[in-house]
Amino acid sequence: MSRAPALAAAFALALLFGTVHAHATLVFGSVSIEPDPPAPGAAFELTLTLEDPALAPVEDAVVFVEVRPMPAADAALPSPSTEAPALPPPLRSERLIEVAPAVYRAEFTLPDGDAYHLLVRDQTFQWEEANASVVLPLLGSPVGELPFILPPTQVAPRSLWTWIVWLVGLPLLAGAVVTLLVLRSRPAAGGTEGGA
Repeated sequence: MSRAPALAAAFALALLFGTVHAHATLVFGSVSIEPDPPAPGAAFELTLTLEDPALAPVEDAVVFVEVRPMPAADAALPSPSTEAPALPPPLRSERLIEVAPAVYRAEFTLPDGDAYHLLVRDQTFQWEEANASVVLPLLGSPVGELPFILPPTQVAPRSLWTWIVWLVGLPLLAGAVVTLLVLRSRPAAGGTEGGA
């Protein structure tokens, strides 16, 4: 009977410290392109990596990238104190495919331009969408890694109840299982272990 508590503990640790599948919290990401820099008008691969605040990889996310032209005069995003100008319609909107744990990739071909506005859209859950803006400068010099943050999103009541059930129900269930295992393994009061 001593194997059962050990298996329960291993399962609990795997749940706590395993990789993150999808998310509903703050997520750190980075964008890179290959080749860097791309030839004007040539195809390039856009790669996105995602990790949570504990640096665990965020797997199984549903991530889209919308690419819009950005006039050369507006190559930087507006400051938070000013109103954001209306963005032009996207040139491309592409779902990125997970090619490795927490690494998402898609191929893009863009017309000649100095800079583009990338809107990273995380639609992992039906009731949430997290967005992040990234400026992709294609001026002939290497881009490197461009960091971004997907902010936490408002959690719908359905999701909140799911978390409450997991946070309250799972420990109660584990406690009941452990109690039953301990009571079943305890010898009877008048058993042979009473000793002479």
